[in-house]
Amino acid sequence: MTPQEPLVRVREAVPADVDDIIHIHYSAFDDDVMNELMHPGGATEESRKKFGERVFPKEDTSADAAKKGKDMLYVAEYFPEGEGTPGQVIAFAKWTLYKEPRAEEDWKNENFVPTAENFGTTANLSVIDAFIGELHRKQRDCAKGEAGLYLGILACRPDRQRLGAGSALLKFGADFADILELPSWLESSPVGYRVYKKFGYEDIDVVDLKVTERWGKTKSAGRYWGENNAVEIAGPVPEGVMRSVIMRRPAKAFKGL
Repeated sequence: MTPQEPLVRVREAVPADVDDIIHIHYSAFDDDVMNELMHPGGATEESRKKFGERVFPKEDTSADAAKKGKDMLYVAEYFPEGEGTPGQVIAFAKWTLYKEPRAEEDWKNENFVPTAENFGTTANLSVIDAFIGELHRKQRDCAKGEAGLYLGILACRPDRQRLGAGSALLKFGADFADILELPSWLESSPVGYRVYKKFGYEDIDVVDLKVTERWGKTKSAGRYWGENNAVEIAGPVPEGVMRSVIMRRPAKAFKGL
């Protein structure tokens, strides 16, 4: 019998995927300097559980649900021996879809406020606000309530990289946005920048976080803090600074599956 080709398939996440998603998230960012600062001593079981609760979409039947957008959580499943054989969830992505533009009074009031209830009692909330909160605020002020598909997070298992899982999820999101004739937005980490560029995302603005000055952390050997990212619009990245990039992919004609 001829062996089947390995396969990566994107599908909507189900509650049974939560443990895999939690593991992927924390293994993907385990040695990241910001994760170390946000979770001193490492993420606790409480923090991991809180992440699982935050990431999985919850049904919203409130009157203003449309203004909050629709959360979409998808996973990439790897089948090393092809379709019909056991698979493994190796990556995930979460988007929020806004089909219509939001009024200025609505998007301006969107604010990220980390709490122990959401992140766990051992999390450093001031660091979370300075990092994740600032990224949210910067993107909010750039997008100005534009209708579109907003990528909140994408992560892949470190031991399953280069199998195409991240690209499969990005292609799914790009096709989804194109079908709806909508742009898409994201906040790029230093290492994700080149991949997003390949999928048509363009530089809009940057968040330069003074990691060394604020928290005394220096870049470890082999780490990348975005030194070559978005230099055309923001210039070189200063020493001791980590650069994240706000990126937008324009609406494009859908080319088919």
